[in-house]
Amino acid sequence: MQQQQQVQDLMQPVPSPLHLTMSLAEAVDLILQSGQMGLPVVDDDHQVVGFVSEHDCIGYLVSGSYHCDSRIQVADIMHTEPLCASPTESIIDLVQKMGGDKPKTWPVARDGRLLGVISRRHIMRALNASMKGCRSRV
Repeated sequence: MQQQQQVQDLMQPVPSPLHLTMSLAEAVDLILQSGQMGLPVVDDDHQVVGFVSEHDCIGYLVSGSYHCDSRIQVADIMHTEPLCASPTESIIDLVQKMGGDKPKTWPVARDGRLLGVISRRHIMRALNASMKGCRSRV
């Protein structure tokens, strides 16, 4: 039997998290460049204070582009109480929390400080590799 993987084994770094005063256009650029479905928002101390997903942005992009309104900031659209994963949490436990309409990408934080992100895709990839490894040993 394999040792259970932890979130820290699969999390990805966030080289450019979002900031409260960042414009919507800047935030969208960073989300698109990251390859993630959203990014955490941090304060000046790198504490996680929110999360912005592609889904959060799309409606504001439609309205902003139609009305040529570029005043929207991250603070205006972010989720202010994001769900965060612990780096030492098992990926199986996190999968249980990710069910239903919960976010697909979660910030990973220790004492509120951003360490990275983890997504369903990261977990699926790792579990699939593990399952393939089981078949080859049978």
